[in-house]
Amino acid sequence: MKSLFRAFLTLLVVALTAPLTVAQTHTHDGVTSCGLNHAEDMLFLRRPETRDAAMDATRALELETQEGATASQREDLLIIPIVFHVIHFNGPENISTAQVHDAVDVLNTNFRALNANIGEVIPEFEDLVADIEIEFRLAQKDPQGNCHPGINRIVSELTYVGDSEMKSLIQWPRNKYLNVWVCEYAAGAAGYALYPGSVNGNQNADQDGIVLQHSYCGSIGTANLYRSRTLTHEVGHWLNLRHPWGNSNNPGLADNCDEDDNVSDTPNTIGWTSCVLDGTTCGSLDNVQNYMDYSYCGRMFTQGQKTRMRTAALSTVAQRNQLSTASNLQATGVAGEDILCEASFDMDRRLICVGDSVKFTDQSYHSPTSWSWEFGDGEALSGGQGEGVQSFYHTFNAPGLYDVTLTVGNGTDEVTNTVTEAVYVMDAGEMDLPLSQGFESGEYPDPQWFIEDPLNDGTWELTDDAAATGTQCMFIENWGNNVEFNDDFLRTATMDMSGMSEIHISYKWAYVHKGTTEASETDDRLRVSVTGDCGNDWDLRRMHRGFTDLPSADPNPFPWAPSGPEEWKGYTIVLDNDEYLTEFFRVQFEFESRLGNNIYLDDINIQGFGNTEVAEALDGLTRSWTLAPNPAAQASVVAFQTRVAGMADMTIQDASGRILSQEAKALGAGSHDWPIAAPQTPGVYLVRLATADGVQRTWRWVIQ
Repeated sequence: MKSLFRAFLTLLVVALTAPLTVAQTHTHDGVTSCGLNHAEDMLFLRRPETRDAAMDATRALELETQEGATASQREDLLIIPIVFHVIHFNGPENISTAQVHDAVDVLNTNFRALNANIGEVIPEFEDLVADIEIEFRLAQKDPQGNCHPGINRIVSELTYVGDSEMKSLIQWPRNKYLNVWVCEYAAGAAGYALYPGSVNGNQNADQDGIVLQHSYCGSIGTANLYRSRTLTHEVGHWLNLRHPWGNSNNPGLADNCDEDDNVSDTPNTIGWTSCVLDGTTCGSLDNVQNYMDYSYCGRMFTQGQKTRMRTAALSTVAQRNQLSTASNLQATGVAGEDILCEASFDMDRRLICVGDSVKFTDQSYHSPTSWSWEFGDGEALSGGQGEGVQSFYHTFNAPGLYDVTLTVGNGTDEVTNTVTEAVYVMDAGEMDLPLSQGFESGEYPDPQWFIEDPLNDGTWELTDDAAATGTQCMFIENWGNNVEFNDDFLRTATMDMSGMSEIHISYKWAYVHKGTTEASETDDRLRVSVTGDCGNDWDLRRMHRGFTDLPSADPNPFPWAPSGPEEWKGYTIVLDNDEYLTEFFRVQFEFESRLGNNIYLDDINIQGFGNTEVAEALDGLTRSWTLAPNPAAQASVVAFQTRVAGMADMTIQDASGRILSQEAKALGAGSHDWPIAAPQTPGVYLVRLATADGVQRTWRWVIQ
């Protein structure tokens, strides 16, 4: 074991030189294991005037730690409020609420030495295993005292950077909450924090907290059990723990035997990036299972680390001592029983077709124990935990616009929330054919056209500044956009193309590059996609690219609008695929910004074609043909009539158009019932019947 005096002298030397150290990169799964040293280097490079004050605070906290008085001031359980800021760009980094809760559970399990694998600590260190007696609770009130889930979600491209600028997007007072930012790219690390001394005082307070890559946050969702101890490791740094080999990001160096972490019961080590439990790198057995090593088999903190962390948690350095006060626990809502204050839920989609399902996921807070749902269609669902009422699918079997109500309770209180017009269920063939949309006054806005703006930052809108014909068209103000790969969607409702033999989709657009030279070219994209199953699967049928055929006029460095018909282009898509010849056909126009100029869209015309004879037969026969039940669980029956005797063909396809079965029958003239067995896998399928009359019909078949 190491002497207290030697540990103290070592710290003073390291504290004076640490900010000048350039962190070496050590990776695991392609990610730097911990970015603390690099983060501190960058902090003092940006703010060199704060270096001396940080060093003074570090010395003061070290002296406080070695004296040991602060850690014994309170022997009770320390509770620290924690808030998560999920910085995302609508990708997988927008982790679920469940994953955040899991991350807090893993953190507390590790800090209280309650992890299931604690028994795997090797005998030589089992007597040193420490319950830190610090618990982290997700905030239940925001800084203004309002009820809050303890999770903020911010849309920003800075999720791909994960640096100090990202922190500036949102930070709650560091003397009331431990701030954790979750992002896609944590500045090249799995995670990073800053020592209390480095953020002491007001100048660096805005950098206080922990940054985590989303795949290292918790043990579920985008993360896994193997990576789940990263937050534990970073909170250790936040509470003034070093790596076992000293104050660097350089494990594995022989010189590390001369370095120290200023904890008396953690043996000197060169540091590990693998789990070698009998390692003796500096003349004694290494504590490879320590959470602060890079071995990725962390199981424990030591008693000495407990003293060090509790000293930091009760020190005035970086205002850590204010977090666990009774008044702050009350102010942040974590002092007593959970506060049931909000009934809330997510839906995976709000626009569907008859027979489709919506996934509802409860997001209520805090800690409800009962749930009661009303879906506006006469159906209801209620129950308790583990009874399938917190996350489930509900099927809507009739068209309409539905309000959804959720009531949650905890045995004492209840709260209710109704989302009006929560789900719009489209019927088959809602739009009349042929469809002609020129976006003129009286034609648009049209409730059967739908706009989706995922980033809520400006999207398709009407303008009278230009038009291919008439006086109005749709456009996106792309010239001032600074978010690359931003997608915006314009979609139709359903059109009945069953019985048609061909579909024509024509449209016009106008676009130019933003600039004056070839060097200013951008690869913005206008995509046209179609679906025959209401939108469960969209198939790209045409893409116009900025590098090829999207530009319709010369580049322009200013916000641009076409000046006449000569600055517009047009195109017609022709489809004859069976999977699109259904009563749930839809069209989607998608613009993906690559930071070019404005985009304009006009004169959309959609029409189904078939010969007159077929159309008459369709009116007389197939309009009365039925597929029932639909949705179905085991089987359905196609009921139909034929005018002449001959062969009839029944084809079943999946939503992608892959043929699952084909059957032919010789039938006489008259009425017929044709039973069909449901596929084993629930989903959406296409059923097509063709008869000797020369007519056919395709149904969208929902299997539950």
